Amino acid sequence: MKRFFSITAVCGCLCLFAACKIKSAPPEETLPIASVRAVQPVLGTIQREANFNGTTVHLKKSQVLSPVAGYVVAVHLRFGQEVRRGQLLFELITRETKALESVSEASGMAGKIQIAANADGFISDLNITDSGVFVPEGSTLCTIVNHKDLMIRLNVPYEDVHITGKERKCRIRLADQTEINGSVVRILPSVEGSTQTQTVLVKPETIRLLPENLNLILFFVREKHDNALLVPRSALMSDEKQKEFWVMRIVEGNTAIKVPVVKGIENDSLAEVVSPVLGSDDLIIFEGAYGLPDSTLVSIVK
Repeated sequence: MKRFFSITAVCGCLCLFAACKIKSAPPEETLPIASVRAVQPVLGTIQREANFNGTTVHLKKSQVLSPVAGYVVAVHLRFGQEVRRGQLLFELITRETKALESVSEASGMAGKIQIAANADGFISDLNITDSGVFVPEGSTLCTIVNHKDLMIRLNVPYEDVHITGKERKCRIRLADQTEINGSVVRILPSVEGSTQTQTVLVKPETIRLLPENLNLILFFVREKHDNALLVPRSALMSDEKQKEFWVMRIVEGNTAIKVPVVKGIENDSLAEVVSPVLGSDDLIIFEGAYGLPDSTLVSIVK
């Protein structure tokens, strides 16, 4: 009888233990569904640009020189003034005339030497501002520059000069973030020894008066593809070494699968997919794809 009660007690404990195990079993886990945004690939044009720093420069600078040694008796201009070729700028008298000043005044200052502008433009440098100054022969009185001859000078690495061929068009971004167009007019046939750069001159296509020594950024098309298969740049995933690329395509059942691709040109917003060919009805994840495992269930949000 004692043995019977012992067996009954053991069986009861085993049943109680099994019941506790069944009760404490964790519920079946369900994987969360990722919320993503998707878009269809499109055909379009994409280009890759190269940019270079440039500085405005006046190519034509006409210096007005004193033809003789003498004294300035009249100045008919001011700094920054626009002048015309042949316009009177300065009047001088020689030392001899100065010595006979009383006689010259009685004869109407016949010994005056008039100096006129030798080009159209504006006065960029004015060395003589007042009368009474003695100037040696050949000294620079002022400098005239013509804003119509304003160019943008680039120092382009020799290996990239082919991008800036003659008459090649470009975009020019000014310091105030506005943009104008320009075209290459000349490539100088020499290379700077230490930097191995070649000087390229670009003509800005604008009626806006640009000052000299203004720093600009110029953009040239390095490569351009038409009828390219394009996806948002954010849709293109890659490994840490940027050697392998893929996109996440949504298939039936809202499953995102990993599709390895060959990348072409990319810019700030778009990327070209060279292969495989994606259909115009394919849905490619462009938001929420980062770190998403292959064959993940997703929910498309707008």
